[in-house]
Amino acid sequence: MELRVILVQVITIWSIGYCQANTGNNVGAQVSQCYNNTALPGITTANERPPASLNLFIEFIRKLEDANPTMTPRELALHILHRLRQDGITQTGRTIDERFGLAYSASRPERYKFRVLLQSLLPNAEQTLASGQLSDFERCSLHYLISNTIADMQRENEALECSRSSRYTLRIHHRRRREDDDTEDTELVNQDSGGNLGLLSTNVARNLSQCPIELGVVQTQSGTIKAGNVLAGIAAGLNPQTVGNGTVDNRYAATIIGELAEASLYQADPTISLGASGGWNSTINPKYFFLQNNNLLQATDAELRGALDGLYISLRMTNLTSAFADLKISQIIDMYYSPYDKGVFDSSFKACNRNILYTEMTTSETMRTQLLNFMPLLNTAALSGISLTRDAFEVLSNSSISAFGSYLPQMTSADLTCATNLSIERVKTDLLIFIDSGWQFGTLQSVLSYILNNIDVNPFQSKYTLYGGTSLRNLTANGTSYLSDFFLQYNQTVHANETAGFNYVDIFQTLESYGYQKLNDASYAGGESTVALLVPRTSLTDDQRTFLTQRRQVFNAYLPDVNFLVLGSGAASDYSTIVSNTRDVVILQDTIVEETLISLGQQVVNNIKDVPRALVNPACTSQFTGASSTFFITGYVEPNGINYYRISPNYFYSGGDTRNLILREQGHGAVSICIARGTRPDNSTGDNCRTLSSAEEAIDITSYCDGNSVTECQPIFLSVAGVSSNIVCSAAACRYPNDIAYSITMENVGCNTSGSIAATASVILVILLCALARFS
Repeated sequence: MELRVILVQVITIWSIGYCQANTGNNVGAQVSQCYNNTALPGITTANERPPASLNLFIEFIRKLEDANPTMTPRELALHILHRLRQDGITQTGRTIDERFGLAYSASRPERYKFRVLLQSLLPNAEQTLASGQLSDFERCSLHYLISNTIADMQRENEALECSRSSRYTLRIHHRRRREDDDTEDTELVNQDSGGNLGLLSTNVARNLSQCPIELGVVQTQSGTIKAGNVLAGIAAGLNPQTVGNGTVDNRYAATIIGELAEASLYQADPTISLGASGGWNSTINPKYFFLQNNNLLQATDAELRGALDGLYISLRMTNLTSAFADLKISQIIDMYYSPYDKGVFDSSFKACNRNILYTEMTTSETMRTQLLNFMPLLNTAALSGISLTRDAFEVLSNSSISAFGSYLPQMTSADLTCATNLSIERVKTDLLIFIDSGWQFGTLQSVLSYILNNIDVNPFQSKYTLYGGTSLRNLTANGTSYLSDFFLQYNQTVHANETAGFNYVDIFQTLESYGYQKLNDASYAGGESTVALLVPRTSLTDDQRTFLTQRRQVFNAYLPDVNFLVLGSGAASDYSTIVSNTRDVVILQDTIVEETLISLGQQVVNNIKDVPRALVNPACTSQFTGASSTFFITGYVEPNGINYYRISPNYFYSGGDTRNLILREQGHGAVSICIARGTRPDNSTGDNCRTLSSAEEAIDITSYCDGNSVTECQPIFLSVAGVSSNIVCSAAACRYPNDIAYSITMENVGCNTSGSIAATASVILVILLCALARFS
């Protein structure tokens, strides 16, 4: 019995130590792999990791949620912080055999506040955190996204880097300076950036970078944020408690008060300097965030933004979880940083209202009290080299709150202005991309990165596959819903190993085979668009044009829902045999100018958005035969969201004596449905629109094609717009808990196609294939 008690005590002590192993000076065991280039080649180089984008940050969190389905959000938030975050890690400047150790240690001042966060402000996390589909490389990429540190050592190529970074700076703030600073003093730096809090020195311990790199930051449209501060706020909000004899609210200390306390103690001056702006190396692929100066960096703009966001979310958390008990971390972040008129169940509760929320959710007096109470705790834990009196804490807290009140409007002035009354048009597409490797890798990688980052690639919406234009081999996972696959699987080496060129014959055969495979899937009823994005570098030959003209007739007859877009060289008219409208062609040029690539990428994004989701009768298969049948799909739309559909006449031209299109709201709230012929409806308030709430609308479509052939009959276009939500959507397909469920049913419909055209085209295809083979 005594042995059992001792064993339990040992396990408990080991468990606590294991959970807090990343609070020491050594790199924690849970993240040591993230600093070992032998184990994970390239992992310590930001350029080798996926971009620091919001979408990828959310994707990594989702993978952890999926891998730990029995873990509550409260537990998961703690586990992510305890297992994957460690602040203050920096290079030691030594060379060491990685079999014996790492040339990194947690020796920067950020480590002190992080220790207090894990040891005093948040409970321990004692379960195992499964990674699931999150690879080791992605897991370490997440570690870098949430761990706070600054790489401030001078770099060999920093003269060029510092010059370039200024071009991407969102804004440069004139920081507050001390009244007694002169030209000589401004060159003074803090002793060692890994030194004690509360100490300033006139000695330069090492050469400092003129544009230090800030890590642990994520690019959002509402300004760059410190992602670890947001997660700390979520964790504190889900685990609220008071420490320091009940005087310190962990929701404040884990977020904005922690940042202000760190700056106050480190600077220990009546005039506190807050804020440090910076700029990304790239707006498309943000990898490095360069700060504009190298002095007094204890509370950068990114830290302040992330800390404020974390505070707001934590203060609102009780209300959020009482209404939505199973609210996920990824959902909170996804909604809070949405650029649309969305917010977390409240259109005003979102990042772009950061400045307004401050006055609504807290007061300067509350902030001052919390800062005054927390500073002694942080000062003790930080082992600072000076002894501060209570009066000093008073002066520093007053100075810090005053400085923050002045700096906040300045910092947020250039952040994204909140959108108002904009409908949210989510893309749900199956995108097949065929590339000609004759394009420069930098051009293709950047423009495709922009496109994928803006078409809702995630398990709820869009998926994609990248193919070589000559080899037709997969350059990414087949039908992946993860952005990270593009960045980790398609690189300069993969691109260089592809043979330049564009094999139209094999590409169209691949598309036909894939299209037929989907139609022959008995469980597939559509609910998504299918888009082939062709990225050729060379012009079409006459033989290729003839082949494509005939083959498009086959697609029109048997694969009416496969849509073609082109991002290629030459002129739009060159691709008239491929696209239905030359507006579907965007002319690409070899360039690395990001403004140009963003403009071109946005045109492609708009073209993809213009393609409605398809409804497909699984009973028809690719042969379009069979008796009349009924099929349906279930969809989800968020409030203010809108989904568009297109139903080909192949699926309603014939059928029973009475054929109906039935739209039903399934008791989740209210939706507005609109119907049109030929083109998609423009809004949700026209004469052909109805609002449904726990009700259905049946539309008789029996005579929709009277007097027309299948090819002459116009398709049916639908829009489903979210009006309001009244229950929690817990289905696996719900991206948000306030999604509204609806169904679209095609009742008693048959299967038809213009088969004679397809048959004729098939004969011609054989002849063309033989002819093209002679010239290949």
